[in-house]
Amino acid sequence: MENNQRKKIQIAAAKLFVQKGFHATSIRQVGKAAGVNSSMISYYFKSKELLLLSIFEPSIQDLETIKSYLKSSSSTEMLQLFYMIDFYTERVMTDDTGIYLMLQEQSLRSIDGSTTLLDKIKDEQFALFQDIVNSGIHKGAFMHDVNTRMIFYTLIGTIRYIIIEHKGLWLQQNLPANQENFRMALTDANAYLKSLLVKMLLPEIQPHMIDRDKKIDK
Repeated sequence: MENNQRKKIQIAAAKLFVQKGFHATSIRQVGKAAGVNSSMISYYFKSKELLLLSIFEPSIQDLETIKSYLKSSSSTEMLQLFYMIDFYTERVMTDDTGIYLMLQEQSLRSIDGSTTLLDKIKDEQFALFQDIVNSGIHKGAFMHDVNTRMIFYTLIGTIRYIIIEHKGLWLQQNLPANQENFRMALTDANAYLKSLLVKMLLPEIQPHMIDRDKKIDK
């Protein structure tokens, strides 16, 4: 019951922060939208600032989930990268308001705490991605001359664009978005980003290697 009420407040706050902005939203407005007394919000979160930060908690938990998977995974580095793409595209689908609020806060920087936390999340996401790529390079599975940071930015930027394009205006104005179009766009992006990783990381098969393999088959 307590967790449900806490979550209810977070959902209401996230929607209002997206629509009105953090500073223009009052605790009273959040309480009214969530159907709870303002004092209940103070009980759970202490302040509006801590309420905002609490909305980003799932992204911290996501990092732990991915770390746990990677620690126990025996998959190839490419499949581990595919797992990250699958994880985040599905995550965006199930929590589009919270994710969009993160994107908004990365630009607006409403409070110092959110700036620090969001930078930390982004840095840890990149560190996980970089560790996988470096492992693939070390094993000879990936090319050596790759720009890991730019590849990472391409992945994040593509998903970010889809969220803004298919959800941004609707979330800001509290209008119903076309969920099916959103899902289709994420599905297409998922496939595209995986093919992009293959092209950018795997060594190209040289023509003389193909000829050699044909001779071996004969």
